[in-house]
Amino acid sequence: MTTKEILLEQFTACYDENGWFVALKNAVKNLTAEQAIWKTENLDNSIWEIVRHLNFYNEAYLKRFKGMTVDYSGTENSETFTGAETVSEEAWQAEVEKFDSIMTEWRSLLEAAESSKFDEAVSATNSSAWSSLIAHANAHNAHHGGQIVVLIKLQGSWDTKEGVS
Repeated sequence: MTTKEILLEQFTACYDENGWFVALKNAVKNLTAEQAIWKTENLDNSIWEIVRHLNFYNEAYLKRFKGMTVDYSGTENSETFTGAETVSEEAWQAEVEKFDSIMTEWRSLLEAAESSKFDEAVSATNSSAWSSLIAHANAHNAHHGGQIVVLIKLQGSWDTKEGVS
């Protein structure tokens, strides 16, 4: 397999095709706004906050992959886990749709990219190769997908038909 094929396979497993773990799109697909904002006293973030965090970073790196400049130097990581301004089913679905839109565009760009793109440095200030950054982004998405599944299980609303018991 080529680097591109491996990254696309990882991307698909993390985004929308269950395999060894539940993909993010499948984890959030039937959640209500109430389930998405729920959190216990002992946990830092709700599902909604995690999805907003993922949207922030996936969108930022998507823009950079497209050659756009993204300045988030003044943003602390903790600030990306923000809650919803308005809690409603419509607002939650808009957040999920934003995630799907970002990830769909990511997939299209990965599929269309020349193999040499994955060896290029991310930017003048980040010498990491795109292949490395994308592999880490995939792992980051999988990590937070696992957190989401745990939160759903803690709520008692996980359907084991989705892939894990």
